[in-house]
Amino acid sequence: MMEVVDLLIIGAGWHGLAMAKTYLESNPSTKPKITILDYADSIGGTWAKERLYPGLKTNNVVGTFEFSDFPLDTKKYGLHPGDHIPGNVVHEYLLEFAECYGISSLIRYRTKVHATTLLKDSTWRVEYSLTGLYDNEDLAARSQIIASKLVIATGLTSQPYIPNFPGQEKFTGTLLHSKDLKPRATDLANSRTLGVIGGNKSAWDVCYNAAISGAQAHMLIRPSGGGPSWVWRPLKFGSFTKSISSLSLMRCLTWLDPNPFGKTWQFIRKILHRTWLGRIICSFFWRRLDYYAAKANGYADSDRVGMLRPWSSTFWMGNSLSVHNYETEWFDLVKSGKIVVHHAEVSGLMENEVHLSNGETLKADTLVCCTGWQSVPTIKFDPPDLAAQIGLPQGKSNLENLKDLGDGEAVLEEEYMLTLSSQRKVFENAPVLREKPGRTGPMISKNFRIESNSIREKEDGIKSPYRLYKFMVPPSERFLEMRNLAFIGTHLSIHAIMLAQAQALWITAFFQHKLLNDDLDKKSVLEETYYHTEFERIRRPPEAGGSGGRFPDLVFDSLPYVDMLLGDIGMNTRRKSSWWRDISQSYTLRDYRGIVQEWLKTCSRRDEQRCLKENDKDLLYA
Repeated sequence: MMEVVDLLIIGAGWHGLAMAKTYLESNPSTKPKITILDYADSIGGTWAKERLYPGLKTNNVVGTFEFSDFPLDTKKYGLHPGDHIPGNVVHEYLLEFAECYGISSLIRYRTKVHATTLLKDSTWRVEYSLTGLYDNEDLAARSQIIASKLVIATGLTSQPYIPNFPGQEKFTGTLLHSKDLKPRATDLANSRTLGVIGGNKSAWDVCYNAAISGAQAHMLIRPSGGGPSWVWRPLKFGSFTKSISSLSLMRCLTWLDPNPFGKTWQFIRKILHRTWLGRIICSFFWRRLDYYAAKANGYADSDRVGMLRPWSSTFWMGNSLSVHNYETEWFDLVKSGKIVVHHAEVSGLMENEVHLSNGETLKADTLVCCTGWQSVPTIKFDPPDLAAQIGLPQGKSNLENLKDLGDGEAVLEEEYMLTLSSQRKVFENAPVLREKPGRTGPMISKNFRIESNSIREKEDGIKSPYRLYKFMVPPSERFLEMRNLAFIGTHLSIHAIMLAQAQALWITAFFQHKLLNDDLDKKSVLEETYYHTEFERIRRPPEAGGSGGRFPDLVFDSLPYVDMLLGDIGMNTRRKSSWWRDISQSYTLRDYRGIVQEWLKTCSRRDEQRCLKENDKDLLYA
């Protein structure tokens, strides 16, 4: 007999664990049957044991990378305030969390999900196999499970994106993606000269570990990309010292970001972004932030370090940012020549050579691609038109796929009009976004940029972004009625845990028909979905290193996004003890402790009030 579960979660990282804990806690009496499937050998997603490469630490510091209801035991791990958390500690913490909340027994590791089929009774048939049993995974026996509700929690760092380089079949050195840093650690340790493609956090880590081990590292930053990421260390503002994490959670500073999320202090945000005086204030803040960040890293101190100055303002900065969490000064390795920065594309490979678009040829025994991840889930959805209906990114526009199935030009016209009206609304509410990011880095020929972009689109299959309502659920009327599918973690944010908790609670309320305004109007949902996704596309463009064209990329807009989700389920969004603290103190995970129990009490009060109103009506008409 086929196995049946109430909720199936695919992915056992932070978001999958948050979903399981929230759903279990919000259904204490019914005790739903939950199963979690994960492809990895251990818990944690990015923080799975087999992915913890040497020197890996969190960008976040102690107290900002933990679940609100389960504080990290700093004494146990010898950590102190301000410390960045080693990867092995994060992994151990997640093991403890899963054990504490009864989640460990729900997880099945080394399980690959191949396909999900929507059945006539609105349940899901999920096909999976156990990995590692055969050299050829296609030979593995397939099993099936039926789920009433399905949550995809695979995140955005599951399937690596590796470009194809001319001549790479002739390359005799080691070619790998940053995902394989742990299993290929021995090869890396034996390397003497490395080429590292990318300017993001993982690229910085690889270069640092290679340089301190005595190897020569070449950081290859592609002009067709977003350039070097902003590297953050605590910034000093007079007598105050703030990290980028705490700055971006100060509500008064989130006002300076032109995001459309939430209604908290909305009137001030309108003044700041829709009046000339307000825009001057916002511009001043971002210019000063640029100044302090550049000064802290000493970009003007030497030409070598100057090669790492980001090419656009912090205003456009997405989550390609890095945090200086190294034992020694990273930039000293650049000054000494142990890390050499190049602004060039990889134009080809030979036996032990990496050829660059600027004419340089590097001798290298290893080439590491810190080139990001494929954005589309590898899970196949059936029937064939389902992925487009759900709102997943497609190789062609989602609705072009529907057109192929016979929906015609009217559907394409609707998409075009929704996109156009959404863009107009974005520019009306945030006129500053009419300006393109000012780029100070090296330019590249138009033909090369077009070629590079087309290669990325061809291999990654992305032309349309995720079109999900609130960035979580399909906006189509069919799925709004069924309420049996959600995606959690299809975004980037330096405040991932805060968002994971809020999303898990919102999805739970959605599944249980307990949103504050639960009668979702199809037209309004679709319009809001397009407005938010077009905002992200414009707000975080690829030329500034942003990912908004594929999925949400949240920094200073993380707190307003959480406000929006909590407001949807009737929760208090101003969680400080006074209005002054609410706008001037950074929000922390402690502000959201006990939030599931708080929501259950809110639902109970709403139910009581609804019963009283119904009784009053009965008495009135008696």
